[in-house]
Amino acid sequence: MAVRLEDVAARPTAPECSWSQRNTIPFAAGYTRLMHHVVVCGLGRLGLNVVQALRAAGAAVTVISDAHTNADRLERAMAAGAGIVTGDFRFPAVRAEADVAGAESVILATADDVANLEAALEIRGESPAVPVVMRHSDPDLAPRFEADFGIAAAIAPAVLAADAFVEAALSAPATQRRPARCVGRLAVPRRPIRLAFVAIPLLLLGLYLGAIMVFRHTLNLDWIDAAYFATSVVTTVGFGDFNLQFAPAWVKVFGIVLMFSGIFLIAIIASLLTLFIVSGTADQLRNEFYARLTTGHVVVCGLGHVGVAVARGLRARGVPVVVVDPAASDDAHRELHLRCPIIAGDATRPVVLGRAGIARARALIACTANDALNLEIGLTAQAVNEQCRGSQTLRVVLRCFDADLARRIHAVSSNYTLLSEATIASPVFVRKALAAKPC
Repeated sequence: MAVRLEDVAARPTAPECSWSQRNTIPFAAGYTRLMHHVVVCGLGRLGLNVVQALRAAGAAVTVISDAHTNADRLERAMAAGAGIVTGDFRFPAVRAEADVAGAESVILATADDVANLEAALEIRGESPAVPVVMRHSDPDLAPRFEADFGIAAAIAPAVLAADAFVEAALSAPATQRRPARCVGRLAVPRRPIRLAFVAIPLLLLGLYLGAIMVFRHTLNLDWIDAAYFATSVVTTVGFGDFNLQFAPAWVKVFGIVLMFSGIFLIAIIASLLTLFIVSGTADQLRNEFYARLTTGHVVVCGLGHVGVAVARGLRARGVPVVVVDPAASDDAHRELHLRCPIIAGDATRPVVLGRAGIARARALIACTANDALNLEIGLTAQAVNEQCRGSQTLRVVLRCFDADLARRIHAVSSNYTLLSEATIASPVFVRKALAAKPC
């Protein structure tokens, strides 16, 4: 259902359009404007930024938005002078109501890659002359979309924003960091080793050494033969070259106990070793070991699309990276091939940041999908930094969706840099859409 622009109380005056090819479309009550008409599908954070940028560039905008869209975004889009069509942009009737066929370009700005691609293909089939600019999270597929399906541009906002996050993190000059050890509960932590992983191997080792001593003195064997015989008994191999046939009775009983103990302990050790490897504990210990050896690095918190792009961007510049993510042991994260330590844990906990080497880091980037969580991570990092390094600076870059929150934080503190990929990427979408039919 279309929302009439006449219902909007206040509207900005539309600037004259300079393009030679123009469409005459309704703009506001009582008059029309000759403008570049763009249909924007989706009014999320990126979609709203794209709408505002298009209106600032003098384009007329129609937005297709579903019924679940935040009311504040709808009001801001309408206040900017955009028309609103409510419905699912994948349906032909909804696209017809938005006059997609008469538009000079279409921008698919939702976060649903499948829905965007589905709509893009349908629009290409219905209106081949209308350029489509599509959001897609996988930049590697962009050339295929453009070459195979004729899509004007497939853009990954996370990749566009990654360079800005990297630049912000590296804008402060790197200084030589002395190895820092914090005091109190913020001390650089060591992961506790479970008792079973130590006690049982030590018990088997003690039993083995005891057997060597017994066989050495009761059977008059040299040390090598005693060790060989003890090994064959513990592992229940028994080649027959040594035996307890003529040994005292208590030594035979000792041999029986040694055989059963060896079977039992070896089975437990094999189970613990399997659990150690399969559960990911071995990977975590390895990652934490590498993180302890790293200095002058950037700690990236959050392995979403932005976090992955930022980590890869830093690695491409030769900057060491340590990543923190609660689900870092998932198979999906193992396939990222970031070639950097990945610490599994909650980045709002000082001990987890300690495992990531925050005491030796040059910067921290918090790029989860939650503004409050990013801010909490930044505050925790600054608290750890002050306790560990005193006056040494830690550069903190936060991903922020709320522009008002970013302005408030920047107004009261210069310790944090807040960036939004929607704000960074929207000009690129607008430029691609407006350049699709150059005048």
